[in-house]
Amino acid sequence: MRNLKEFEGDEPIFIDANIFLHHAFDSRPGAVEFLARLERQGLRAYTSTLVLEEVMFILLVQSLGMARAADDPAKLNDTLMNPEARKLAMLSVRKYFEYIDVLKACGLQIISLTDGDLSTALDVISGSGIMTADACHVAVMKRKGISHIATADGDFARVADIVAWTP
Repeated sequence: MRNLKEFEGDEPIFIDANIFLHHAFDSRPGAVEFLARLERQGLRAYTSTLVLEEVMFILLVQSLGMARAADDPAKLNDTLMNPEARKLAMLSVRKYFEYIDVLKACGLQIISLTDGDLSTALDVISGSGIMTADACHVAVMKRKGISHIATADGDFARVADIVAWTP
């Protein structure tokens, strides 16, 4: 994997969920700086609706104070049923998605997942052994002719023809 600071921006790049999350939680300076570069320089940046769903889910879970919600989906659902907890949690989720709108105004393009991408994702899983959501990201990238990905996930290094850039 290559250092994201060295990405020159000449080629289009796909942004993985963890880049947005590291930015949201200010946990990886390289991710924060990369998105700041997108704001300043208008990089040819792409992400997908699936990535943004992942970001929304993690932000919601964190905002509800349920870091381990995946271990107890019933508890997460019960917590979401509480109007006050939901209202507070949604404030921070909506605030971050306002930032996504800023990035869109700077050129970030959002790509929808298609049924054809699911078929391609199956081939990606067979060839590389990466997980389903990541395989869907690769499928979207292949469809759009994008070979670079900004990610903190080392699994993308196993995918042929993909250049992974890490913060």
